[in-house]
Amino acid sequence: MLIKIKTLNIYRYRFIWHILFWISYLLFYTISTSSYYTDYSFLRMLKQFTITMPVDMIAAYLTVYLLITKFLYKQRYLMFVLLFLISAFGVILLQRLVLIYITYPVFYPDSTSELSLFKLNYVYSFFNIYAIVGIFASIKLLKLWFKNQQVNRKLEKEKLEAELKFLKAQIHPHFLFNTLNNLYALTIDKSDLAPEVVIKLSDLLDYMLYECNASKIALEKEIKLLQDYLELEKIRYGNDLKIDFQISGSVKGKMIAPLLLLPFLENSFKHGLSSIIDNVWIRINLKISKNVLNLKIENSKSSKTNKKDGGFAEGIGLKNVRRRLDLIYPEKYELDINDEGNVFVIDLTIEIENKQTLNKNAKS
Repeated sequence: MLIKIKTLNIYRYRFIWHILFWISYLLFYTISTSSYYTDYSFLRMLKQFTITMPVDMIAAYLTVYLLITKFLYKQRYLMFVLLFLISAFGVILLQRLVLIYITYPVFYPDSTSELSLFKLNYVYSFFNIYAIVGIFASIKLLKLWFKNQQVNRKLEKEKLEAELKFLKAQIHPHFLFNTLNNLYALTIDKSDLAPEVVIKLSDLLDYMLYECNASKIALEKEIKLLQDYLELEKIRYGNDLKIDFQISGSVKGKMIAPLLLLPFLENSFKHGLSSIIDNVWIRINLKISKNVLNLKIENSKSSKTNKKDGGFAEGIGLKNVRRRLDLIYPEKYELDINDEGNVFVIDLTIEIENKQTLNKNAKS
């Protein structure tokens, strides 16, 4: 029932707009013509054009709602041209009939002897009728173009959202696989730390599954995720791992895409730190200046690790996060990855949003 009412309202508004269009055309044509032919009054010209205007309306609706919609818009060009020429000839003859049998007998009775049905200037008659048809068709084509743009934008948005969901979903099994490997190693050694890993892993998965469904989350939560992940790695490496995690600037009210920073940290351990035995260290420096976030991660690595086996360029996590950055922060981020022998450096700068800004955009 609601759909029917909505449809009726749409047709009602469309009908009103069409009426206003033709009234505006009639008034404009009457005013411009009566100002040129000063011998005839405005009222007389208005009556005359009211009689002939239905011919213009027939030409307009026939061209736009049949020929353009059914043939031109569907790329049936030859059929469109053929039918357009036939319809134009028929409309011109119809206008001639109206002039001979209605307009001239009523308004110009002394000039009826000069009229002939087929003796006419077809070029003049064509432009006389199809000038307004061109305007009417332009409005319709512009409306169709705008509608197509809206559909394309909606489809593009849905495509991007689907791709983002897919990329974010890939992070879960990727992270889980790595952490389960760590847990497996502890259980093989029958380590007492295994239960603690299970608890922390449970907390992390709870965060990933239930708190990361929004497009943007508080930066504090993302930082907490990094800290929890580091705690897991501390359990794995013990005293062999040196961690320096520095945070500067205000994180309050800052928002960021969820699970965006974790892959960088995860890859540092998987592709860098896991390949060396001693002197394992990682430095993380996170700076927030106004709406700009800079994350710099430096970690030790073996100089013997080749790029294919241990380089970030081959990691699934990094490829995913690069793609997410392109989709979520187009032209709003810089990412530099450098292999400096025994040190791997990641430097990421992003323009992030404030919570207030996101709320304003959502309301608008």
